[in-house]
Amino acid sequence: MGPSRYRILCIGETWLGSDARAIFSAFRRLGNSVQVLDENHYVSIYSNTFISRGLRKILKPFFVTDLKLNALKMISSFKPQCVFVFKGSWVHPDIIASCREQNIKSLNYYPDVSFLSHGRYLPRTLPLYDHIFTAKSYGVEDMKTHLGVTQASFLPPGYDPELHQPLELSEEDRSLYGCDVAFIGMWSAKKERLLRSLKDAVPKLNLRIWGPGWERATSSLLAESIMGRVVTGDEYTKAIRGAAICLGLLSESGKGSSSGDLITARTFQIPACRTFMLHERNTEVLDFFDEGLEAAFFDGPEELAEKIHYYLDHAEEREMIAGNGHARCLQGEYAVDGRARTMLRWLDSQLNGHSVD
Repeated sequence: MGPSRYRILCIGETWLGSDARAIFSAFRRLGNSVQVLDENHYVSIYSNTFISRGLRKILKPFFVTDLKLNALKMISSFKPQCVFVFKGSWVHPDIIASCREQNIKSLNYYPDVSFLSHGRYLPRTLPLYDHIFTAKSYGVEDMKTHLGVTQASFLPPGYDPELHQPLELSEEDRSLYGCDVAFIGMWSAKKERLLRSLKDAVPKLNLRIWGPGWERATSSLLAESIMGRVVTGDEYTKAIRGAAICLGLLSESGKGSSSGDLITARTFQIPACRTFMLHERNTEVLDFFDEGLEAAFFDGPEELAEKIHYYLDHAEEREMIAGNGHARCLQGEYAVDGRARTMLRWLDSQLNGHSVD
């Protein structure tokens, strides 16, 4: 028996390409009635000047209160069977407490490495949810250790089938996004070191780096490779498709986390676009893709440069692996729809007594 259909109030970001929006859409595709409350209508992510950042900090408690009051109003009028929160940095504990009082199931999908470095509300709110699905396998134990959370389980991230697919690029797109190697993601010191060493080992490499925070990079070797902007939505897919090789570089550990990233949403989004993925090697990612058949992997800067040389020189093998990786994404239900089905089965078990597979 498949999951029942529910009224679900979703709280999270809705910009095109956000992982939150992808899951909200998956719930709807699976037949549920979905209402969405966008956090960014209350607490803007776009504070680029010193004055706007200062005002945001001062006014944040008022914005959070507005979000809370509107959430409680929507719960009262929409009467959801479930309130689903993606991360929920600005979700006040009163929202989840109200769900408990009204016997409304509350679910959280938590995507990040750390539970302690994203604001003061999360440590108070996370223990209140009926269940938390974390995108990090080590997150289950980390939450138990630091927050006393026991109602949690690991659920890998996924790709958005509406966006991450083998899009054909125009000549204009290829002039903008075409390159030997691309990395798309936030700056960190570790990622800068890896890319600097790669550019040092392969000086003529056409490397393009897209994402936030790269103005912090200090290496002159990377200056011409840093594109200086974020790519989202369709442009993110185009940036993946324009690269002969797309890198899966992983973030370091954060406050209170026992590990850095082992997999990310990019782990599934890159092969879903039928682009060759070269990913940092660890035992977890190897559970999802066969090495040398569906993706390639590396340990450290020397092997990274070796694999770049090899696969740029072996285009047929590279294309075969990219095709196999794409097929694995489809066969393995690595789309967010598969992840949403898992969460709906949990909800079904709580509301209707159906067993969880």
